[in-house]
Amino acid sequence: MNFKTIISWLCLLLISLTSMSQVDIEFLKFRTANGESYIDIVIDIPGDQCRYEYDQEDFFWQSTTTITVIAESKGKIAQYKKTELLSPQIIDSTEAYSTNQLHLERLPLVTGRYKLTIEIDAKNKHKFEENIEITLHGAPEISSTLLVEAYAPAEENGGSKFFRSGFDMIPIAGKEISPVADKLRLYSELYNINEVVGEDSLFLLVFGLTDANGFLDPKHTRYKRLNAKKVTPIFETLPLSSTTPPLIGGLIVIQAKTRNGDLICESNTPISRWQQQTNISIENIHFGDKFNDVATLYRHLEDHLPLASPSQQNTIAKSLKGNMDMEVLRGYLEQFWIKQKPNDPEAAWMEYCEEIAVVDSVFGGCRGGHGADTDMGYVYLKYGRPNTIVKRHHDTDYYPYEIWHYHHTNGFSNRRFLFFAPHVVLECMEILQSDMPGEIKNDDWLQMLKSRENRVQVIDSQINRLNPRDTYSREEPEDLYYNPR
Repeated sequence: MNFKTIISWLCLLLISLTSMSQVDIEFLKFRTANGESYIDIVIDIPGDQCRYEYDQEDFFWQSTTTITVIAESKGKIAQYKKTELLSPQIIDSTEAYSTNQLHLERLPLVTGRYKLTIEIDAKNKHKFEENIEITLHGAPEISSTLLVEAYAPAEENGGSKFFRSGFDMIPIAGKEISPVADKLRLYSELYNINEVVGEDSLFLLVFGLTDANGFLDPKHTRYKRLNAKKVTPIFETLPLSSTTPPLIGGLIVIQAKTRNGDLICESNTPISRWQQQTNISIENIHFGDKFNDVATLYRHLEDHLPLASPSQQNTIAKSLKGNMDMEVLRGYLEQFWIKQKPNDPEAAWMEYCEEIAVVDSVFGGCRGGHGADTDMGYVYLKYGRPNTIVKRHHDTDYYPYEIWHYHHTNGFSNRRFLFFAPHVVLECMEILQSDMPGEIKNDDWLQMLKSRENRVQVIDSQINRLNPRDTYSREEPEDLYYNPR
């Protein structure tokens, strides 16, 4: 049996052992050796979500799934791919319905902002949307971090989409790992480190996991000296413990540093563990019964979008929209909090309800009273109350703006959000810039914060893409952003 066959069956076996009965999607950004960008979209479909048919002549089960991927930029379709995904032919029906199907779609994309839409036609229809920005090539950077389920040596000319740096690597869709796992394999790529330290010159690679306090755990951090290349691949293994990474709020940190310890670039990838079954009896959880109106309950579920994972957001915004069955909506609300806080889901829900009331009162004025629909309300519900807030609502040189600073939130330290009012309506401020991974990032935010006449589009101006800003600028917004009081 060759390596390609081994890796295929490893993929099917391992994923069937970890099925969570929901479709998971992972978006990963990489570059080729010549700097061209591409997105790998990893799609993991549980067997019980697949549409299986039985072949009565040859006596096997097989599923067919249609996957459509669309990338749009400025209202035009940049990439379109449609795939008919066939499962292996499986004799045992039990094995068929417990075996996940894994698909990887690769999209080459040029610099710009894109809306990605993924439609999956299986036993049910699923639709996912994601906004992706492809930055200008040239600055030192780190690719997305790929968690590896299984791997085997392979040749590049084998034609496998799972090939990377001499191996076929089966990815884990999402960033959740088993609570009993004792090690973590990860793959990433560093780009253009040689532009800083010189071709083949040594640099320091630091990679590790943060603990519950958001700091790199020394027992789960490794250091290596590597020779700088235009593309430097990383395929490493980190040990896990019962506390690192924590159940929620953990990070995979990768840093490239000079010989003197100066930071060149860094990536922070959220990671969590599946939460094991709670000891609380589900039969005793009935806080969903507090709702008697379908519209009110669904609106309450929409208030949970800031906390929800991409899959949960898809379920709330698409699958549950228009559902008139109160028991289904109540059950989803209760299960959401059982997964979020298994030890006391009702208490956690009640605490979140208090925060919803706060954002509705403070930020809901421009969204019909629904604070969760505003940028400020979204950030407040997802990351908590900021430690400091700087308000500049009446400055003549800039749009009205606020800077929120978090000392520690969601496993990250020293993070900022800058909101501004492009229409000079203070109740509806929008996010302009944040250094929180996954949130809006604008390299030209200072120019955009200035008057309408000077406002530019990020895609049209790359003046700071390769040259980091002076954090001691004389311009007040920049000084307040980088040096919070």
